[in-house]
Amino acid sequence: MRQTSMIRYFIALTVGLATLVAGATFAQAQTSTTESTTESTTARVVPASLRIRAFGDALTAGFGADASGTVLPVTDAKDCRPKWIGDGSATTAGTRCSSNGSNGPGSPADDISFSADFGLANKVSWAAQVASGLNAIDYANYAVTGSSLVSWLNLPRDGNAPAEGAQHDLLERIERDDPDIVLASIGGDLILQQPAGAVRSCAIWSDLGTQAAQFTECVNSLLDRQLTKQRIMAIAFDVLAHTQNSKLLLTTYLPAEPQFSVLVPWQQSALADAVNAQIRRAVQGVTESGAAWAKRIDVLNVAFLVDRCQPAVISGPVFFGRNWFVPEGICAGSGSPYGAAGSLFMPVSFGTVPAFGMQMQITVPAITLIRSNGWA
Repeated sequence: MRQTSMIRYFIALTVGLATLVAGATFAQAQTSTTESTTESTTARVVPASLRIRAFGDALTAGFGADASGTVLPVTDAKDCRPKWIGDGSATTAGTRCSSNGSNGPGSPADDISFSADFGLANKVSWAAQVASGLNAIDYANYAVTGSSLVSWLNLPRDGNAPAEGAQHDLLERIERDDPDIVLASIGGDLILQQPAGAVRSCAIWSDLGTQAAQFTECVNSLLDRQLTKQRIMAIAFDVLAHTQNSKLLLTTYLPAEPQFSVLVPWQQSALADAVNAQIRRAVQGVTESGAAWAKRIDVLNVAFLVDRCQPAVISGPVFFGRNWFVPEGICAGSGSPYGAAGSLFMPVSFGTVPAFGMQMQITVPAITLIRSNGWA
């Protein structure tokens, strides 16, 4: 990313965060007296059914299945996958081949067309599974496959950086609705953009015994340069400061198992750990901001089942460093703990987006956390 762009990002984020916090503090002072006099006399309105909204990237979009819930074959990958450019600052982002979209393989990569029920019936996305498990009828999933953190920021459109602010209008829809719960997956750009993403530059540190620290340092450097924590905080501030009741739940990411990757399996786990640490620190930063709405956010920590199948990995040809191929079908079949579908990841995602059964590993603890927080 160019130095001038980085400076502009930093200034925009700093000013944005300061404005949101200041605005929220002023609003809190203005309304505190009114709330103290009316709270004891006005009964709390409990909605007949939960109003749930979702946004984020391919994870929440349920990329890899169509509106009917049918998992698309790997042969459709070319006509489904987004096209990332460089470090991910520019990308084609759309809803094709996503469980919440109505457009399938071969449609324009940047077309955004949501299905009538936003994928609630097919229950592919963890967000749809959560909404179904909580009996929510009012549901909308605005997640966009290929979107990155800069896509959701409140940034002016720039012809030289088309991803900036591209999906912010969808965030504004959610804020106008002021739902009870907002579910989101943001910050996992490095995980989802493999093998084309910037993380390939860290692949040279591949020996677990002697180079784990160097690899982690390389990944953290990438995340810091992309202002991952700051951007997540800015997006969270945006949602919370512009809603009255919404509770925001951010999920962490499962390690990817790409069929073809410059990273070996232990590096995939280290990459996910580094990304998830940024998400947790961002949520902590929001909760410590002092604003009244800072209490309306939480983070969900997800993990693989302890009895998950270990991938069989073989060495592949050299391309930007050592490459690896992870064969499919190891956990397939009736004995799989991930459901009848068998496959752990969506075929067209090349092993980066969890399939139905793996999404359930996010759903179950999400529902538990929501209920324990008293959000439902």
